[in-house]
Amino acid sequence: MIKLLAKTLQIFYKVFDKYVKSNLQKNLLGSCGKNVVFRYNKFSNSLNNVYLEDYTQLVDFTFISNGGRLYIKKHSGAAQGFTVVTNTHTREVGRNIREVMDSEDPFLQEKDVIIEEDVTLGTNVTVLAGVTIGRGASIGAGSVLRTSIPPYAIVTGNPAKIVGFNYTPEDIVEHEKALYLEEERLPLDFLEKNYNKYFLKRLKEIKEFTRL
Repeated sequence: MIKLLAKTLQIFYKVFDKYVKSNLQKNLLGSCGKNVVFRYNKFSNSLNNVYLEDYTQLVDFTFISNGGRLYIKKHSGAAQGFTVVTNTHTREVGRNIREVMDSEDPFLQEKDVIIEEDVTLGTNVTVLAGVTIGRGASIGAGSVLRTSIPPYAIVTGNPAKIVGFNYTPEDIVEHEKALYLEEERLPLDFLEKNYNKYFLKRLKEIKEFTRL
């Protein structure tokens, strides 16, 4: 009898967590598009600063913010353990960090995080204040992103480093023709510049970093 009751309660909790709690949290968001998966996330007084577009996914997500915003665009999603921190703190000569923090408006120490379209983030990824992750990027499990990432980059590590790209610039052009309006597509010269800067000119460094 006790085992049956425990199993019933477990099922009830799972249903509550997946459907009831999830919908309650969605109503607290700054905006929520259609077909959004948003569950098992910690309640926070900052959920109204989370903006999710259509077909996005956040599962087991932690948002540490006093006013900074998180924007996630269409078809992007994160695996379990995703953390976003929009807080930043500066230091001043002759003052300890607590004095600085207590004397400043906490909202002025916030920087938004933006995750563009079609981005995948692996388990336990952390994204810090002010970072923008470009369209089509892939972020490896356990990565900690301190700086912005160009479109279609493959990233891993702590601090995170670019180790490749999902497509060549020419392939990205063809890829985007099938998915985006002409005015939304990234220009070839911009893609080539990123590919050369972050990949071709860093091949030796990337090989050493990944130990290939």
